[in-house]
Amino acid sequence: MIDKYVRPMVHFRRLNMMVLLMVLLRGPLAGQDFTGDYGNYRAGDRSFLEIVNAEGESCVECHYFNEPDSINWNPSAMDLAGRVAIYKAEGIGLYFSDPEGEVLKKAHTGISLSGEQQSDFIAYLDHLQTSPFIPSVPVRWKMFLFIGMFVFLILLRVEKKRLKKLPKIVRRILVPAAWGVIGVIIVQDALGFNLSKNYAPVQPIKFSHSIHATDNQIDCNYCHPGVLKGKNAGIPAISLCMNCHQHQKEGTRTGRFEIRKVLRAAEDSVAIRWVRIHNLPDFTYFNHMQHVTIGEVECITCHGEVENMHIVRQVEDLSMGWCIKCHDETKVDFSNDYYKTYYPALNDSLLTGRIDSIMVSDINGRECSVCHY
Repeated sequence: MIDKYVRPMVHFRRLNMMVLLMVLLRGPLAGQDFTGDYGNYRAGDRSFLEIVNAEGESCVECHYFNEPDSINWNPSAMDLAGRVAIYKAEGIGLYFSDPEGEVLKKAHTGISLSGEQQSDFIAYLDHLQTSPFIPSVPVRWKMFLFIGMFVFLILLRVEKKRLKKLPKIVRRILVPAAWGVIGVIIVQDALGFNLSKNYAPVQPIKFSHSIHATDNQIDCNYCHPGVLKGKNAGIPAISLCMNCHQHQKEGTRTGRFEIRKVLRAAEDSVAIRWVRIHNLPDFTYFNHMQHVTIGEVECITCHGEVENMHIVRQVEDLSMGWCIKCHDETKVDFSNDYYKTYYPALNDSLLTGRIDSIMVSDINGRECSVCHY
């Protein structure tokens, strides 16, 4: 079902990237050949774009340039470029004809490279930058519109004589309209300040919750034990990853490519620099144990269906209004002796039938000091 809808979109984006890449690389370098110690850069470039497999997919369609591949999880072109030293020492033919991972093996079936093509590929990868993908910053049209409205209001004051030529009704509409646009932008930006809904950063290692939690049935609490007994869920240490990966050293998608990063981090005793996705302001207090263990709130309520995600994204905006709405709509289980002891009046009202339910907001769920220091 995922492939049916997502693959066409992924291919469309990749085709756009192919065109852009050809313009960027071929435009300023047209007519030039770059022949290094290991082959011809330009020939490798052409092969990377033109060699296709049995399904009609070229190298660049699988080994993307500018975005994470959440479906096939093939190594990116930059990942391959980072292994040029290995290809120079061992050659790229073996890795090309018999790649790691079932997905890549299927894609490479029936394709072989000549010695010259292998050298050209190495030369091409050697010229690629290996820096990680950095998303492009969107055009801040609101900022330009905001500044434009202020400039427009200033001009209205400066050019009074010329403005008198305009009909009176038009002049009366222009100023309120400009201030209205400014006000809307201020309110929208204020409400959306520090909110990151749908945030899905590129991680140092492609880790799929779908593979671990759904396919392999690993319980969430195994990797995030903090949710049951502490404020923070916690990010698993590399030693916990090695409990499994000291035995499981190859995956069905990327083979050893991504798991090798885990093994190398364990060997070098270096922590993996995961990018945090769900952030709350420093002045906000949130306790996972209080919500999960005591309140019995399911992980999916705040984080969405993470167990079905290849790349984790922030599903909810985690705004104060969203939290308060949850407190207003979530019932408290008063069978717990704790609530009976500390909220006897509410418990009596519940037992006598004066109220049929008690919400979190009824037990200080709306008090400012509960969530803010």
